[in-house]
Amino acid sequence: MEQIEAYFNHTLSEAERIQFEQELKSNPALAEEVAFWVQARAAAQAEARARRKEELTQLGQQLQQKGRRSLYYALSAAASVVLCLGIGWYVWLRKSVGESNYTQAWAQMYVETNFSTLEGLKLGNAEADSLQLGILSYNEGNLQKAKVIFEALLQRDSTNAEAEKNAGLVSLRLKEYDQAIEHFHRLGTRTDLVSNPGKFYEALALLMKNEPLTQKSAQNLLNEVKRDKLEGWKEVE
Repeated sequence: MEQIEAYFNHTLSEAERIQFEQELKSNPALAEEVAFWVQARAAAQAEARARRKEELTQLGQQLQQKGRRSLYYALSAAASVVLCLGIGWYVWLRKSVGESNYTQAWAQMYVETNFSTLEGLKLGNAEADSLQLGILSYNEGNLQKAKVIFEALLQRDSTNAEAEKNAGLVSLRLKEYDQAIEHFHRLGTRTDLVSNPGKFYEALALLMKNEPLTQKSAQNLLNEVKRDKLEGWKEVE
């Protein structure tokens, strides 16, 4: 777990990072640990945010009704509930990850590591400004707003490859896998782009959807990416 945390915190040396990623591809047990770590962190963060909001609302009401002494007891009870929920998440996730395929774990790790933020663009025209606004929203964690912006750009110009890619990425982060697959598939069929990660990203989305047919389709795409040395081929070597 310390090594996994070091990897995601970017504290490993370059040699250690390469060794870790190579071992991940050949070691299903490590892949399961990584998948568990990623899912547990995401679940804990989401649960903590939801629980914190609910607790603040309830505690505010209790403070008005019963005074400060009631607040103390409410905090103690809330802490116990959170602890129980944490244990429940641990047991459930551990069982779930143990049955998952390690390729899905690899896809989850790649998305977590590489798509937490998007690179910005230079401003200069209305289209670039809209893309930048979408990217800023994405990087601030406002994924729904970013999605609306990228989709609006595509409606105005269906050939906008950057908007297509970013719309796919935001759908992937929102776990809207079917939409992500559609965006990446359209991107992957383009032959007019100097750099095109469409097929590689489509494979990631298919892996994360994690259904028998999508797993097979993802593997076929990854084989194509590797064979034809498309963008992302080094990641699947």
